[in-house]
Amino acid sequence: MPALEDKIVQEATVEVLNAIYEQDFLGFSYGFRPGKSAHNALDAVAVGVWSKRVNWILDADISKFFPTPSGTTG
Repeated sequence: MPALEDKIVQEATVEVLNAIYEQDFLGFSYGFRPGKSAHNALDAVAVGVWSKRVNWILDADISKFFPTPSGTTG
């Protein structure tokens, strides 16, 4: 469990990185951004599906593409 000092450093790092990089992110980027969540992303998908003509939706599980700490794929 991280010590209080570690949590303070982590939060300060997040604040600095957000200040630097937030302006570079596109509006439809939702992962780990301040004020955005998975629920916001799902709402955006729902609006897009209902307001545009959608011919297909891709659902992909890419978790096995990334290696696990032991070096093998998931």
